Amino acid sequence: HNTASRSDLTSKQLHGASPSLCLQIKFFKTNIESDRATSENFTSRNYDLEQWLVSPKVSYLLDDNKRFDLFYQFHKKNNLILGQEILEQHKLGVSAVLTQNQKAAISAELNYFSNNFRGNANNPVAYQMMEGLQPGTNFTWSIIAQKRLTKYLDLNLNYFGRKTETSQTIHTGTVQLKAYF
Repeated sequence: HNTASRSDLTSKQLHGASPSLCLQIKFFKTNIESDRATSENFTSRNYDLEQWLVSPKVSYLLDDNKRFDLFYQFHKKNNLILGQEILEQHKLGVSAVLTQNQKAAISAELNYFSNNFRGNANNPVAYQMMEGLQPGTNFTWSIIAQKRLTKYLDLNLNYFGRKTETSQTIHTGTVQLKAYF
């Protein structure tokens, strides 16, 4: 599905004195075909994104059931056609995952985004580039709980939140019951 031209992809894991501390760094420059759209009838929706990404992450594994992450991401996106919009996005986040013998799990994540966007922020291209966020400061957070009720039944509870400089907080939640046949 991804017929991407990808170059300079590097991922390193460095383990410290304790086997439970891990540093992961990803670098890549890409021009992914899935980040290209053309429409003859709606030319304002046309884009061809060139992207650069740097994404270091530090993970701490307290034990087999507890993991904590601290991560940063710099993402630059250039629209190569029409309005030639440019996004420089900084993302800083923390996450935690707690599990209980594959019968239950809870994960939480908090992210801070700083979007420096040049171009018209109120068009479909801007929405695609900023992934639904707004220019300036944005926060997102989530809590996901999963519980195996029986051998054939799982319960999932999801909560997502987001806040921008200019809008009220948006809360979204879902409940899912999965039956296995």
